[in-house]
Amino acid sequence: MKMPQRTRRAIWLTTLLLITGATQLGVHLYEASLPHDQIFKKPNHVILIVVDTLRADHVSALGYSRATTPALTHLAKTEAVRFARAYAPSSWTLPSTISLFTSLHPHQHQVEDRGKRLHPEVPTLAGAFSTAGWRSAAFITHIYASSRFGCHAGFDEFHELSIDWQYREGKQLRADELNREVLPWLTKNKDTRFLAYLHYFDPHWDYDPPPPFHRRFTDPTYRGPATGTWRFIKPFISKRRQMSNEDLAHVVALYDGEIAYTDHHLEQLFAHMKRLGIWDDALVVVLSDHGEEFQDHGSMHHIRTLYEEVLHVPLLIKLPSGKKSIQRPIVPERVRTLDVGPTLLELAGIDPMPTAQGESLLPLIHRRGSYRDVFARTMRHKSDAMALIHRTHKLIVPFGRKKTLPQLYNLVSDPKESKNLISRHPDLYDRLETRLHRFSALDGAALGLSKPIGDVSLTEGQKAHLKALGYVE
Repeated sequence: MKMPQRTRRAIWLTTLLLITGATQLGVHLYEASLPHDQIFKKPNHVILIVVDTLRADHVSALGYSRATTPALTHLAKTEAVRFARAYAPSSWTLPSTISLFTSLHPHQHQVEDRGKRLHPEVPTLAGAFSTAGWRSAAFITHIYASSRFGCHAGFDEFHELSIDWQYREGKQLRADELNREVLPWLTKNKDTRFLAYLHYFDPHWDYDPPPPFHRRFTDPTYRGPATGTWRFIKPFISKRRQMSNEDLAHVVALYDGEIAYTDHHLEQLFAHMKRLGIWDDALVVVLSDHGEEFQDHGSMHHIRTLYEEVLHVPLLIKLPSGKKSIQRPIVPERVRTLDVGPTLLELAGIDPMPTAQGESLLPLIHRRGSYRDVFARTMRHKSDAMALIHRTHKLIVPFGRKKTLPQLYNLVSDPKESKNLISRHPDLYDRLETRLHRFSALDGAALGLSKPIGDVSLTEGQKAHLKALGYVE
């Protein structure tokens, strides 16, 4: 009996799909067994971009309802990997920046207040690139990412563009001014292998985006007193006084305008790299040093707490080969910004920093992996606290000068951290606290690291600078 043509065609298609699927599976299994430097193309240029004070849930590339980051959204859809759960190691710039450069936790590098700077003997990301023969340069717009605190360690060039120590409110360097310095440098060094670190400050106070971004998200009918200045925000950093919903919405809209403004100038940066012909071979990373509070837990500001709004940050990585080597355009596993340095070094084929505590993200870009524990800490304004995120739960424990109750949250069922589970799950609390303290015991001394230099002193002008930014009371 002759088989019908439709049946023969169905069998042929099924066989073809099975063969193709088996072939693709074989390719994936083969690639999974290869060293990462045989899967991912090595970069000729590495651009490490930090956008200050950018919380992950205000980034449209990560699902925010407002179109705050169209350039990053396009990058994510076409060439980059998005990390849905990336975490900073602290809730303010100085310890987070040092951690990014060293792949060490704050309690390990110990640069956790404005009186200390990193010891020059501690291995750094820039030092590793420079030792390998790469040019390394940084373009800094924030005092807490400056050489005064040792952030320059390992860089061949360190451009402190707005750190004149005579800060005037409203005169902090903007993204367009940063680009005016960076773009000519890229043109000059396009034929050189380099690591370039760029620190965009704009989403930090004051929230005063220039036209047309100042009205991009604000309500045109709003007539209240709120502004995005530190002077207006300062009375609300304590839970004792709450901003009205209308005023808060206006402040948040200005903050979102700053993000959109920065994103616009990131687009200009990317376009310039493409004109130079260095985009395709470039490794580009975009992240933040910490987030921001908008009365999520009753207060404004950052620094003082370790809630999700200040620790959960964006992280996008554009590989030199674009989407060609990416099996997972969105990585859902929890990762740390400490992992960025080891990732860059592995991709560039450079030996890792010997004391690094982060892990390369390349395995997660290629295939599914396990969640990584997050350890975070802050030591400012008598609000010393440390936190551990392990699997589904997060523990926040106070220490030092101010004693408050510990907090335990289930981040899956309670992502807003509104229900403290300490009294309901004492056994879980005990296990996580033991794990947290075991982790915190692995400090700088245990790693054989030199202690930070503790003789950083500030002039009256420098203190005024920090006070205007909300860092000195």
